[in-house]
Amino acid sequence: MFKHTISELKEALVCLKAGQVTLPYPFEPSIVEDTFRGRPVLNTRKCMCCGACANACPARLITLTDSDGIRALHFELGRCTYCGNCRDACPQEAIEMSTQFETATANPDDIVIHAEFYLQTCRECGAVVGTQREVDVVREKLSNSPVRTNYADYFDLCITCRRKQAIHTPSLTLEVVP
Repeated sequence: MFKHTISELKEALVCLKAGQVTLPYPFEPSIVEDTFRGRPVLNTRKCMCCGACANACPARLITLTDSDGIRALHFELGRCTYCGNCRDACPQEAIEMSTQFETATANPDDIVIHAEFYLQTCRECGAVVGTQREVDVVREKLSNSPVRTNYADYFDLCITCRRKQAIHTPSLTLEVVP
């Protein structure tokens, strides 16, 4: 019993000599590293609602729904593991991982991101081509391309109607000489 008490006193002296070894977290803010992955933040000005983030999310918390000419992007962050796959998959770099890690809340709407985008439909058949922002991004990238081809006729066509138009394009028609 006496040995046990001496051992505990030695341990107490070692701890007192070391000083404070834990963070004063609840009373002072915790400092996080630059590479820390916290709550995802969506920049709706950059996002084109392509769905790459939804495909990359292992928790399947990102959903896309189309209705009445609008595509809705919905993040349910209550299940988010902060893996950063959505950020890595985004071609527009519209998702950033913040340093916020305290996401406990009484209101479930506080941990939801919801954005809506207008859909572009095919001028021939009415099928969905993509979001208007997607079409604008592609149009901008192709206008800055060194290859000067007229793609303007194809932006508001679905893939099926593009193929039909390409078949009937005179530049692609071959003449067979007897």
